[in-house]
Amino acid sequence: MQVHQVNTTLNLDDIIINPEYEAIVPPLTEEEFERLKNSIEEVGLYEPIVVNKERVILDGHHRFKACKDVGVLPRFTIKSFDTKIAEEIYVIETNVIRRQLNQYQSTILGLKLEKNYAIKAKERLSTGGINRVSPYGETLHSEKKAAEVIGLSFGTYARSKYVLNNGTITQLELFKQGKKRAGSLYREIKLREKIEELKAEIPELVEPQGDYEVIVVDPPWPYGTEYDADAGRRASPYPELDLEKIKAIELPASENCVLWLWTTNRFLHEAFHVLEAWGFEPKTVLTWVKDRMGLGRWLRGQTEHCILAVKGSPIVNLTNQTTALHAYNKGHSTKPDEFYELINEYCIGNKLDWFSRTPREKWSTFGTMEGSN
Repeated sequence: MQVHQVNTTLNLDDIIINPEYEAIVPPLTEEEFERLKNSIEEVGLYEPIVVNKERVILDGHHRFKACKDVGVLPRFTIKSFDTKIAEEIYVIETNVIRRQLNQYQSTILGLKLEKNYAIKAKERLSTGGINRVSPYGETLHSEKKAAEVIGLSFGTYARSKYVLNNGTITQLELFKQGKKRAGSLYREIKLREKIEELKAEIPELVEPQGDYEVIVVDPPWPYGTEYDADAGRRASPYPELDLEKIKAIELPASENCVLWLWTTNRFLHEAFHVLEAWGFEPKTVLTWVKDRMGLGRWLRGQTEHCILAVKGSPIVNLTNQTTALHAYNKGHSTKPDEFYELINEYCIGNKLDWFSRTPREKWSTFGTMEGSN
């Protein structure tokens, strides 16, 4: 790139506005444009307008229009470039610096830069020039450079691109308007995809045969699959059942059975009605105290509950078990190993884990297993 002339005057009728260059950044609001005109009228044009040798504006579309409106003769800087790609990169990089952009607007410009950086690198290679290639490849190098120029972290830029490629019409509109940021939209999309994946891969299950003296049930409570920022709740990453369908489940319980029913604070009340429908009598509640807090509108959740209920007179090994279980949270819907160790010590008989997602030694399992296909 070479600068031919600085602070020169040109015939305004010869100046050309390229709509593609003009549209690179959002237009000023009426209020912003009025402030610009007032400033130019009072103190003159602070920075010259940049044009190429064909008199096409590269930087300063708003300044040019404001000068014409208030009758101020603008100054110009003329720049020339070796290639059209180099010129486009200059236009984008210059305008990114000048405007306050939301993540959507920045990402759109980043995509253009990323493409142009890659083309420019190939041009250098084809002409025998030096190419500064990332050890991870030119594609990643161009992507990281684009993220840096538009002022986004590499992770945010990558998530923004994922949102653009995979978001719904509503999500994209919220992103475009700056009402939602890339991070929250990315999580929504990934959760939606996980739900769809699980629904598509649910295997045809064969219900356990025989009766069980010990049953653990972790129902897919009906939270709904919509993200609710106000309630501090994310979409459920597994298929759900409504309460009536949960109540209608026929458990393969023996005449004398211990039942452990998992529930959250949200469905603690409903869980007792489920037990009544299943014919079990609640005895006590085990509370899992997690190592870290989660989401919540009224209070941040850090506990989960498991109601111990019985039918008949099951055999149990009562020692020094308490109603508190302190264990690490290993992920959504994953119950701690300490819980199953407690049951193995406390309860005697054939054991069934209903709605299980992990095979367990010496247990029968019924549910959507991790890794099923």
